[in-house]
Amino acid sequence: MRIGLYFFSSLILTGIVGAYIHSLALEPHTQRLFGVVFTDVPISVWLVLPMLILLFFTLMHMMFYSMKNYFGIKKWSKDALALQDALYWSILKEPKELKFMKKEIRSSAILLRKATINVSGSVEGISEKVADALALVKDIERGEYIDLKERKLDKKISKQNPIYIQNTINRLDVDPKFVEEVLLASECYSKETVKKALGLFAAKETFFKAKKFVKLYDIENFFVMIKRGTSGEDIGMNEEMILFFINELPFACVEYMHLAKLTVRKLSPDKNLRFFKALQKNDENASNAYLYMLFEYEMLDAIEEYLEEHVDHEFTRYRALYTLKRNDSKYKMDSLINSDAVCYEH
Repeated sequence: MRIGLYFFSSLILTGIVGAYIHSLALEPHTQRLFGVVFTDVPISVWLVLPMLILLFFTLMHMMFYSMKNYFGIKKWSKDALALQDALYWSILKEPKELKFMKKEIRSSAILLRKATINVSGSVEGISEKVADALALVKDIERGEYIDLKERKLDKKISKQNPIYIQNTINRLDVDPKFVEEVLLASECYSKETVKKALGLFAAKETFFKAKKFVKLYDIENFFVMIKRGTSGEDIGMNEEMILFFINELPFACVEYMHLAKLTVRKLSPDKNLRFFKALQKNDENASNAYLYMLFEYEMLDAIEEYLEEHVDHEFTRYRALYTLKRNDSKYKMDSLINSDAVCYEH
């Protein structure tokens, strides 16, 4: 029952009882209470007074438990909102330290301070805030770029967050200017983002522009540019530029062989031989690549001279191929010099 209705109902009942007793015209009653004598007090007053006292304490009791219940419901409401926030941030892979007031919720929901949530399929009947988080994550995961600043999330989601990382990777596909921005400030972005940016950069830019990012380059993206250059694209590829990158990258025998196979039929023999001869003088890892060039150009005299300069147990596959070539054999080089096997000879 509502307190107001109870209060007015009780007053009406008290008034009716008091009026009825007063209508009986009973003699006034004298009563001593706590040493005080009350004389000539109507009987109706003595009957109504306990009812009023009971009403007062009843109202105090009801108000106390109403307030207690109100604050209890308030705590549940706050916890419901906190739980919604916790789910929101866990879906966004950015769990927060949220407080829960009710033990019944806190004992389980506290897990959301450290947990992230992955949702598969569609979910109905959820709050608008949680639904917005799910939609945002799904959009980013399928490759869309979302402007987190417009959503007021740019300062609330850490740069280590997988959602943030995927979103920056998505941006690379739709914002060409952002590619170079990432490379210029590579320390501010994840390895995955920098790798994607470098791949896009290597697939479009020239060697001249790539030179300033040589510290970020790897073998894979270097060869992306080499393939572009050998396919006819004008990206500023020349011996000087290639040597610059070789000196900065971890080139070994396999990489030199790969480079030789890409350039052997795309660049002139004079340039190739001069270039690889210089390479093998400065780095013995390039020796197999230089020999590969000599065999491709059928320079048997130069091959013989080079092999005589080295001990017999070196370049055994090339020596076997050389013997076959001298005997007018039509043995193909790829039968012996395949899959860079020469680089793993002992």
